[in-house]
Amino acid sequence: MSCINFNEVKLFEDTDTDTNIIRSIIDKEHDTTQEPFCILDVADMMQKHKNWMSKMPRVIPHYAVKCNSNPMVLKILAAMNCSFDCASEEEIKQVMELGVSVKRIIFANPTKWSIQIKFAKKVNVDVMTVDGELEILKIKDVFPEAKIVIRFRCDAKGSLVSLGTKFGCDPDDEAVRLIHLTKSLGLTLWGFSFHVGSPCGDLSAYSRGIEICKKLMGVAKSIGCENVQLIDIGGGFSGNRDYCIDKAANIINDAIKDIDPSIKIISEPGQYYVTSAFTLASYLHTKRVVSSGEKMIRMYFMSCGVYNCFIEELLNLKARLPVPLDKPASDEKFPSSVWGPTCDSLDCILKDVMLQEFHIGDWLIWTDMGSYSISVSSPFNGFNAPKIYPFARKSQWLV
Repeated sequence: MSCINFNEVKLFEDTDTDTNIIRSIIDKEHDTTQEPFCILDVADMMQKHKNWMSKMPRVIPHYAVKCNSNPMVLKILAAMNCSFDCASEEEIKQVMELGVSVKRIIFANPTKWSIQIKFAKKVNVDVMTVDGELEILKIKDVFPEAKIVIRFRCDAKGSLVSLGTKFGCDPDDEAVRLIHLTKSLGLTLWGFSFHVGSPCGDLSAYSRGIEICKKLMGVAKSIGCENVQLIDIGGGFSGNRDYCIDKAANIINDAIKDIDPSIKIISEPGQYYVTSAFTLASYLHTKRVVSSGEKMIRMYFMSCGVYNCFIEELLNLKARLPVPLDKPASDEKFPSSVWGPTCDSLDCILKDVMLQEFHIGDWLIWTDMGSYSISVSSPFNGFNAPKIYPFARKSQWLV
């Protein structure tokens, strides 16, 4: 943890619950501002990394910076010798400023601006992903020394976000054409990659993708591509607090057990590392009770919405439920909706759900808030992203 400023992480006693920690922050800093905030359990992230390295020691994680680029997140992972999946010049700069070696970075955006490829060349980030002929020609023109990783499509059934609709070439004829094109242009074919979608709804997709990588490596070597040495199995690993990586690890480990040790195997987890580490506290500032047919609906308006942390609710990818900081007087539930603070009617977090009775002045607690929340927030209508408070319990930090 040498690159971490000790004062950046607030230490609490082992007996302090998340509720205690949130309450202390409200009392000291947010009782008058009513602004939303997140607590970041850095020990949770550290344990996730240890679990990964224990369960899949051969698969080198490259954290997907786009998932959550909070400086403390990157500092913790950099200090633990994690590698990084960057999608832009800015993300590359962020991790390099932490002293991360370029050897621990993959420029994994299959569609890159030419000017950003030039930047990658300048700083010698030379491993980069492609999925089309024109991208290969672009790299030939700008950075011919680059190490090419061909990404093919390998969608898992049931994944909420299918990245194959945007990225990945056909794994058969098109991938073979790209192999031949890379060879004919004198470029270095470094490896193959795929992404099953997020979160993965069918773990067998990993083994299927790995088998395709083996097949394409055979094709590449048959035409004289001697430098192929990388398999990138992408992301798709959930990070919710109830997620167990064991099933995925067993499938992946079994699929790679016969791969030559000289082949490097990496992955690009994002949600896995940060989802459960972040907990959001939002202030309930307004309440209305309106009639809808034969029932009364409780409308709650809080200080954080879909343009701050709840983009996944806007896209119908998640429907997280809040827990009040203070226990309600009754467990009875009522038809309810929860809204964000902006003047946009799309700023609705939950519609027609059953919730306990809340009141103006309540703080609502939301768990599993670390991925694709703060990283995609905007200051729309003058409401900024929540402030982040990194913390750790003493026994988990002072080791």
